[in-house]
Amino acid sequence: MGFFTGAFGHRPIGFAQTMCEKIARQFPPATEAQLAKKGVQRRLQGIIDHLVDDLDAFQKEMQLGWIGKARLGNALLWGLQDRGFSREFAEAVTEGIIKYLAAQRAAN
Repeated sequence: MGFFTGAFGHRPIGFAQTMCEKIARQFPPATEAQLAKKGVQRRLQGIIDHLVDDLDAFQKEMQLGWIGKARLGNALLWGLQDRGFSREFAEAVTEGIIKYLAAQRAAN
């Protein structure tokens, strides 16, 4: 693996697209309008918890730096918007995931 392969390769973008597909499949964009209900919030939290497990494994494998995290975040943001989610929803999910990655890096 080359020096720049992890950050500049296509793996962070591909992983973000996979995350978008999982979110859209398990939490369709039409469900976003019902986020005020507690049951829908718990469902979304469960989906995000499963994604965090996948994210931990990906981070351990790739050791993403700030460029890789930025590429992952941008691909996730654009992918969620392309699948019909509102910009606010996409930004909130992306921000939470990137903050989680940053906190994991600081903890280690």
